[in-house]
Amino acid sequence: MRLRLAPGERVIVKTRAHRRVLTRPALGFLAVVALTAFALGWLSRDGLPAPVPEALPLLRAVVPLAAAVLLLAWSVGPLLRWSRTWTVLTNRRVVIRRGAGGRSQWEIPLVLVRAIHVRQTVLQRGAGAGTLLLETANGRATLRDMPGVHRLRELVLDAMEALPRPTVFDGVELDVEPRGDWTGHG
Repeated sequence: MRLRLAPGERVIVKTRAHRRVLTRPALGFLAVVALTAFALGWLSRDGLPAPVPEALPLLRAVVPLAAAVLLLAWSVGPLLRWSRTWTVLTNRRVVIRRGAGGRSQWEIPLVLVRAIHVRQTVLQRGAGAGTLLLETANGRATLRDMPGVHRLRELVLDAMEALPRPTVFDGVELDVEPRGDWTGHG
């Protein structure tokens, strides 16, 4: 599902969280695979303790099943969340879409943004990523692990500066004298 743009609206940047957020899922994947291989190798050796040989058929089924559940929870789930979450900056708003086909969408009109902050940990700084905080009248929106966070901040500021500024009463002049009785009495 594509992002619907208003007339005159254009996309400036479409990005997702920095790939560094996949470090833990990748390490979890490697750990689960290594432990599964070790456990299956240990179960296939000779001289197992007394109760283990009786339960071997069950254990040989449970170990891969447990590994599959752990892989889904620690690796596949985070990878799918990362791949299906997009942040889009247009010349009017910031849109965060999550899920397949944009199942949930969160929008922040740029006219509501009052302040922009960038936070970076040492690891984020090394990867060129960071957290972008957008303060609005309603609270704070946090965009975590954004790649090129300083450039993204500049693009948001440029888009905010390019927004049309309203004139007094939208350019409509008010009449000095009323054109009739507005009270409805005559």
